[in-house]
Amino acid sequence: MLEEWKGHVKRTEPEALVFSTWSGKPISPNNVLRRWIFPACAQLTLPNATWLTFRRTYSSWAHDKGVPAKVVAGLMGHAKVDTTLNVYTQVIEDSVRAAAQRVGGELFTIVHKPEKGAELTH
Repeated sequence: MLEEWKGHVKRTEPEALVFSTWSGKPISPNNVLRRWIFPACAQLTLPNATWLTFRRTYSSWAHDKGVPAKVVAGLMGHAKVDTTLNVYTQVIEDSVRAAAQRVGGELFTIVHKPEKGAELTH
């Protein structure tokens, strides 16, 4: 059974790993959280961040910066863009405000077009 599982493990060069053992093997994701992420959060007096936290943050920031959803889905390993958008991407509050102002500003210029020859007064 163990040999069968080892056959499915993706091979990674030790230099490509962010967290590795002294021998260059990948560290268990849960050990990374326990050994490095949770203590860093505690020192910064932040709630514990999990892998879901990082995935949601990445997806939300990428969306906010205008990265196409299909690209983000591919980078996150999702076969369907819906998974990326509906599970991981969250709307950033400042983006909502900026979008409302941008659309509102456009609507204002459309509704209040000055007539030819008329000047705008402020």
